Formats: sequence, structure tokens, C-alpha cells
Amino acid sequence: MYSQKHARWVLATFVASLSLAAGIAASAAPARALAVQPQGGLPDTNAITPEMVNGGRDVFRGPGTCFACHGTKLEGGPIAPTLKPHAWKDAKEGTLAAIFQVVTHGVKGTAMVSHPGGISDADAVRVATYVWSVGHRGAKP
Repeated sequence: MYSQKHARWVLATFVASLSLAAGIAASAAPARALAVQPQGGLPDTNAITPEMVNGGRDVFRGPGTCFACHGTKLEGGPIAPTLKPHAWKDAKEGTLAAIFQVVTHGVKGTAMVSHPGGISDADAVRVATYVWSVGHRGAKP
């Protein structure tokens, strides 16, 4: 019989493989326009709108496949940490720029891959904006 630990490892490996495969297949997908795109491509946190948060939630739960490891409500699980307010390990202090860095570069030694699900940089901005807004503005997960 397989242990729960082994089953989690298999699931994490499977999800990471799917994310990588989807990234290769979807790399040419068209990017959606952002409502606000100041220097660096990240929105001014004071200008984040509910529409921007909803767009990030859609990518998180859809093509980004983020929900597979982080949960549909950002609660985390055996594969990945919560993305609700917590002591940030990899996205230092939970800043928008740090969250974007993790989404676009992944985390070495974990199931967190760069551009999960093959999302574009524009969609990575959306996901980071959503995650930041949940943690810093109390947006609905």
C-alpha cells in the first residue's frame, strides 16, 4: 500500500508536470489587457479595482492552475502553503512585487513552477494582484 506522503508526492509531481506541459502548449495564448499598467507592469496598489481582483481570481482558478496546490480559497494544503495573510516565506513580506516574482520565477525545490499553467506575464500580474488583494485588502478569496 502507498502512504499518504507518497500519494501527496505523486499528486504534486503530476500537477507540476501538467503545469509545465500546459505552459509549453499555451505559451502563445493571447494576453488580456490590464486596466492599470504603470512602470514595471505591476499596478499601483492604490489603483487596484474589484475587476482586476476578479480577473486574477479567474486566472488563479482557471488557466493558472494555482488552485490545484493552493486551494480554491487560497487555504493551502499538503503541497503548497496558504496564500491568505501569513508569514511569507518565498514572497518576502507579501509585497505585490515579491508575489509576482514567485509566480514568474517559481520556487526552486518545490512544486511551484514559473508561469504555472503556462500563463503569460500579464496573467501573472493578475494572479499576483489577486493574491496581494486577499492578503492586504481583505478581498474575497
